[in-house]
Amino acid sequence: MGNDRAAEEGAALRFMCVGAEALDAARLEEISRRGNDAHTTLAAAEAACTDGERIVVIEGDGTAANLDPYLPPAPVTAAGGLVVRREHREPLLLLIYRRGAWDLPKGKLDPGETVAECAAREVQEEVGIDALTITAEAGTTVHGYPEEDRYLVKTTHWYFMQTPERDFTPEEREGIEQVEWVPWDDARERLGYATLRDLLRSLSPPVA
Repeated sequence: MGNDRAAEEGAALRFMCVGAEALDAARLEEISRRGNDAHTTLAAAEAACTDGERIVVIEGDGTAANLDPYLPPAPVTAAGGLVVRREHREPLLLLIYRRGAWDLPKGKLDPGETVAECAAREVQEEVGIDALTITAEAGTTVHGYPEEDRYLVKTTHWYFMQTPERDFTPEEREGIEQVEWVPWDDARERLGYATLRDLLRSLSPPVA
């Protein structure tokens, strides 16, 4: 389910190999300056770091996200849906409202699932529908957040979807309060997270 505490704000994360002796709050400015040489994926950093180094996650503003205390980054795979319909030729996007922000339905991959299966299941569960069709891939987003003793780096795979259903039941146990069709252009501004706003700005709604 989409129950993480992620802020999902800011530009793309970067990943740096840093010696353990540099993992001090007083060294954040130096780490930030070196951020231009950071890796763009967690997997690349894991391959590059030596045994004596730890991976520091650099946020879009240049600050280190997983220090004080140090939390080792761990990858998480998730998937979600951009459910689109047209009304009088205007594309509408299905949004959910939870934890004080407009969001897209999404959640973590279950064991044995494909990302497409995960995306469909999460949308069905979070908005309370059965009939749902995936029509195309819609890219990925990456964001991070602390959870217990790790800093999770979540890659979410997005799919365009369609549904004939018009009655929805928000999944209350996931904190979802509303499900609403929103004009595509309005949705780009209403979404509460920068990563999702950027995703929509990079896409065009399906023609049909």
